[in-house]
Amino acid sequence: MKKIVILKGYDLYLTYSWSSINHGICGHTYEVLDYYLLLKDHFKVAILLCEDITWETFKNAIEDKYELSDQELLDIENNTIFRNRPKLLKGSNILFCDGSVNSINQVTLFFDNIFMFGCGYRTPRDYKKGIILQDDRLYPQGDNTINYVKKINFDKYKSKVNKSDTILLYGTKNCRLIGDDTYDEILAKYDNEILCLVNEITEEELYPQITFAEMPYKDLFNKFGTYIYTPVPRKWDCSPRFIAECKFYDKKVVYHNIDYWDEDDGLRVRKEDIRKNFDSLFLKSDDPIIEILNSYIK
Repeated sequence: MKKIVILKGYDLYLTYSWSSINHGICGHTYEVLDYYLLLKDHFKVAILLCEDITWETFKNAIEDKYELSDQELLDIENNTIFRNRPKLLKGSNILFCDGSVNSINQVTLFFDNIFMFGCGYRTPRDYKKGIILQDDRLYPQGDNTINYVKKINFDKYKSKVNKSDTILLYGTKNCRLIGDDTYDEILAKYDNEILCLVNEITEEELYPQITFAEMPYKDLFNKFGTYIYTPVPRKWDCSPRFIAECKFYDKKVVYHNIDYWDEDDGLRVRKEDIRKNFDSLFLKSDDPIIEILNSYIK
């Protein structure tokens, strides 16, 4: 696989960072798709996926969540570039949807403009080469920051899902590993069937009452009715996408043992936006990002 990649033919590339460990199909995958579906009508845009992911895997993830025509899928396929973990990238303009400064620093980038969404831990943004689109309610402002709230392209989502009494947990190793005490507390409180999504199945013998399943999990929003949000060890969740998706599909969210609301501005602000102005989280055709990018992209 080529480690030096020269990108040509597009005004803007949408991507997220990569390292030796795969993100797999994750929220950032869908962010790239959300913004592609919007920005392709204003710029010549490509999706750039830099992990060992195939079109078939990407297509399955798209079809599981979105209602798109065959022509729209073909358009996405024709404008998706797969380059597994390049060390040097050169092109016009690029937007990192995860804003992972550390991972970006491991790669040499030659672009007219490097954009990134404010994301990750609650530290000041120190990547001076980039233009950071961030929610100023969460991050300190700087010379290279622009106030912007990341949104979701709900207009392209499947519109209907089934009702269910099943409870959903996320027990993934990257940031949502659930401890024994939490499992015991939830099992003691609920009689419902419980589905827990994990990176790999290792817990089934310890908790036979829980169905453990590996991610990605097909047709997920048809399989549960209540999502129990469990504590994040770092006490910071910058712009939780899943609780907004639960609101869209009328799924209940229970916040279990979250006693750090004053610390986690990301979770608190997203929860307040969902409650007070959910429509503000919809990615619409006149979204401010169009004007922001247009002021830089020649």
